Amino acid sequence: MRRALALVVVAAGLAASLVACGGGDDGSTVDPEADAAVLNEVLGRQLAAVAAYGEALPALRGADLALARRFRVQEQEHVDATTKTLRGLEEPADPAEETIEASDLETGDDALDFLYRLESATIDAELAAVGKLTVAWTRPLIASMAANQAQRLVLIRRALGASPLEAVPQAFETGETSAPKEMMGE
Repeated sequence: MRRALALVVVAAGLAASLVACGGGDDGSTVDPEADAAVLNEVLGRQLAAVAAYGEALPALRGADLALARRFRVQEQEHVDATTKTLRGLEEPADPAEETIEASDLETGDDALDFLYRLESATIDAELAAVGKLTVAWTRPLIASMAANQAQRLVLIRRALGASPLEAVPQAFETGETSAPKEMMGE
């Protein structure tokens, strides 16, 4: 398990450094205003994720609760970093309000499954954002956030009962991998 997590961290760092390469500052068009629109979409998603974690917490206990609390704190750190990035672009933080529906979270497994889907969708949104950003220094930040979301998926898979091998992420985690129950054919 530790080796798998170490590999995820190394892969995430490598992915973030590769994303930082090329584009934006190499003479191609840089559009801070367009980047602000993209970052505000990301920010809206992040704010909704923080609120959604609050909805899931009451159904969780023990280690799962501690894990979800830590993830919510990390998501708030993402909100803060995205807001600072917008300030660095000298653009306003003006996210569209997004709501992530959290219904029927009666059990811990319900909450973990919901959080798995939440994290998967957030990876997808953040990876899409990276490809749209024109200012080179903004890309590694959002890519590292997506890598953090992928790391969370590994831990949520384990909490949902996946074996260490089943919890290992795909070579290219895009947020489209099914939750462990579907992975294991249940």
